[in-house]
Amino acid sequence: MFGLMSLQERMLFRSSFFIISIFSTFIFSCSRDIKSAEIQAFKIEGNAQGTTYTIQVVDSNLHISKFQIDSLLFAFDEKLSTYKTSSLISRFNQESFKDTLLGADDLFIQMLKLSDSVFRWSEGFFDPSIKPIVDLWGIGTAAQNRPKQVQIDSVLQYIGYTRDLHFMTFEMDSLMKIEKKTAGFELDFNAIAQGYSVDLLVDFLKLNGHRNIYVELGGEIKLCGLKAGNRLWNIGIEAPIENNTTNAQSIQNVFSITDCAIATSGNYRKFFEEDGQLYAHTINPKTGTQNRHNLLSATVFSPSCAISDALATYFMVVGIDAAKLFLDKHKNMGIEVYLIYSKEGKYESYCSPSLLLSQKDTNS
Repeated sequence: MFGLMSLQERMLFRSSFFIISIFSTFIFSCSRDIKSAEIQAFKIEGNAQGTTYTIQVVDSNLHISKFQIDSLLFAFDEKLSTYKTSSLISRFNQESFKDTLLGADDLFIQMLKLSDSVFRWSEGFFDPSIKPIVDLWGIGTAAQNRPKQVQIDSVLQYIGYTRDLHFMTFEMDSLMKIEKKTAGFELDFNAIAQGYSVDLLVDFLKLNGHRNIYVELGGEIKLCGLKAGNRLWNIGIEAPIENNTTNAQSIQNVFSITDCAIATSGNYRKFFEEDGQLYAHTINPKTGTQNRHNLLSATVFSPSCAISDALATYFMVVGIDAAKLFLDKHKNMGIEVYLIYSKEGKYESYCSPSLLLSQKDTNS
């Protein structure tokens, strides 16, 4: 399935604990069935990363606690949250940052490496160094506005994740040294980090002996095994409703699946209007503004929630035609998609052929 990737890139689909399971189809046998009398559904819910999380485990006993989950997420934020001034990424984004030493398996190092791969796959349209542009637009904040072109040009000089241009990493035995070369260069892993945190949570649950798992964090989802009753998990895809700021959802489609990670990105919840023009939160890092296309939402299914998260963002930048070209070029990566787009004022959708098999009849 990963025939197009080098050994190093395959390693990027691993978390700190566990090699991520590979799936090639959404149809599974009943070989995982366990006696229903021996199991029950356990649920853990909480708040993290400015949103909520839900964990479901189907097993005879629950081997982990909410405290452990919250501790893992707290440690994650200490490295990668741009909202915490004390986090490593916030310190990296300060002009005074010089260099630091980290373990080769540190979360920040893993994000650098994984983002580097997606940056190259996407030909630079997925770029975690886009933070200065995102801050300039301020979409979703009280300061949102369309910046002048001179303002955009002034920060584009700092955009570009190409290693050795704005930052460098050096291997030193079991340590990695990070050196920031451009003071105005800033990172924001928000388009990939939340998915990666879901991967880590699933790996932690598996490390503690669980096999039937549902983890959802801020809408990013990863599934393993079966839910109660030895059934596949049902995942609904939200229909795009412009500026919907409520929790109410209209479901466009439902898939009955397992052993995969799902992430959705869309421009219909966060945008603003100025002088009759709509501006969405997905920004092209090469131009500093939005591409105009008819793709409304992109849902990506893959073995890794980090990859699903990043590719969903990338597809929303480039649009449906470029997304299809990427899928055709990278057939061996195990990526499936459900894309919703507008055509003549109506919603249309594109579904990967192999994913069609897992569609659930919502009228039944």
